[in-house]
Amino acid sequence: MKEIIPVVIAVLTNKKVIITAVIIFLYLDFCSYIVRYRKKIKPTKTKKIVPASPPPAEKASSESEGGEESSSE
Repeated sequence: MKEIIPVVIAVLTNKKVIITAVIIFLYLDFCSYIVRYRKKIKPTKTKKIVPASPPPAEKASSESEGGEESSSE
């Protein structure tokens, strides 16, 4: 057991091992991001439809139009 500990410490503190571990971690993180990626749907702006209630002026104008047509005949 006493012989293994210095070897493990030497391996874990090696620059090549640390760089390789970081690269593998970033690669796996990027792959998981790609797998979970969903394109965001842009919210469409909906126009509020206001119910059109005919104003009294239109009713009067339609009656006057009908009256004008009959008078011009």
